[in-house]
Amino acid sequence: MEKKVSILNNRSVLKISGKDSLLFLNNIISSDLEKINHKELFITTLLSPQGKILFDFFIVKNKDKYFIECSKIQINDLINKLKLYSLRLDVTFEKEDLDVIISNFFYEDEITIKDIRFKNNNIYRHFTKLKKNFKYLSLKDWYDSLRFVNLCPEGELEIPSNKLYPFEIDIIYDNGVDFGKGCFVGQEVIARVKYKGSVKKKYISFKINSSSTIDNVNIHDVQKKIVGSLIHNSKINDDIFGFGLVRIEYIKKQLELFCEDFRLSILN
Repeated sequence: MEKKVSILNNRSVLKISGKDSLLFLNNIISSDLEKINHKELFITTLLSPQGKILFDFFIVKNKDKYFIECSKIQINDLINKLKLYSLRLDVTFEKEDLDVIISNFFYEDEITIKDIRFKNNNIYRHFTKLKKNFKYLSLKDWYDSLRFVNLCPEGELEIPSNKLYPFEIDIIYDNGVDFGKGCFVGQEVIARVKYKGSVKKKYISFKINSSSTIDNVNIHDVQKKIVGSLIHNSKINDDIFGFGLVRIEYIKKQLELFCEDFRLSILN
């Protein structure tokens, strides 16, 4: 295996400290922060009262502080939202001058954590100040390809704010929602879906038979019936990868799906 290390310039780190940090976060996020450990990535979301994902992010604990890794574009909006929930609590928010580094092999850094979303690959995230002459440094195309293959969306382009429910994205629902922890923002809505089993659409990843990215459009079957929507697509090397939301019955039947006139090859 060729060793690779890449900088995720589209990600930022937010430090949360203060004696009420655990209480504060656990009252609002969708997963149980009591279960965080120092070895594996902690996946969670902040939902709207209607149960839709406002922000997806990861949390790492370092001593008595919590570090949130989130989209660089969303960090200011996330801070403002967190402040609304933090009244009368001893909790502070600071942007941290740390880079987010990804690697396909283990090495020790200031903070190193395994990314549990990739079942068949050893992927590690590192939170550190960038060093000069970084060994094995490469573009992040290899990491983005793995995310499409493993159906691991992240950030505002792939999980647009207030558009998707956590039960529509398996990697988030399975790892980032905990119904045993007590109440959290948006819990009532997604709990109702969980116990009634009324999920109609699922998030999927696919290759698009096109030589360039396309505008976000509807996904349709061979009869031109609309069955879902394209959320995001990206060119990686010579391939066009996409994420989309599709009605479950069309996924189960493995029918041919298209965006415009371009055929989709479902990856996961």
